[in-house]
Amino acid sequence: MLKDTFFKILEFSNEGNKDVFKVEINQQHKIFEGHFPGNPVVPGVCLFQMVKECIEVKEAKKLQLSKAKEIKFLSIVNPQLNNVLHIEIIPGMEEDGLLPYNIVVYDGTNVCLKMKSAFAVSSYQ
Repeated sequence: MLKDTFFKILEFSNEGNKDVFKVEINQQHKIFEGHFPGNPVVPGVCLFQMVKECIEVKEAKKLQLSKAKEIKFLSIVNPQLNNVLHIEIIPGMEEDGLLPYNIVVYDGTNVCLKMKSAFAVSSYQ
């Protein structure tokens, strides 16, 4: 939904127990006209969607967010200052048919988002 319009995946690698995506945010995307003019900020919901879409690439399945807890927004993402993010995805043990992950999103120096989440395979493929 946002992949290839709002952001694009530059790199994907596996580093031991975690997968790392390097993504680039489209600084010219229309969302920044309203969020916020002259001082763009990536909306939190867009960060969640970017994480979901990266996990979908990794799993090669459509997913839906089932659980999200311990969500911490730690710094603002301003695409004019840094439009490249790293998304670390650390899988947990599958439980009750859900795919759990610990997620860390950072811009190279600052952690922007930390969350624990679980995804279900979507019935809407």
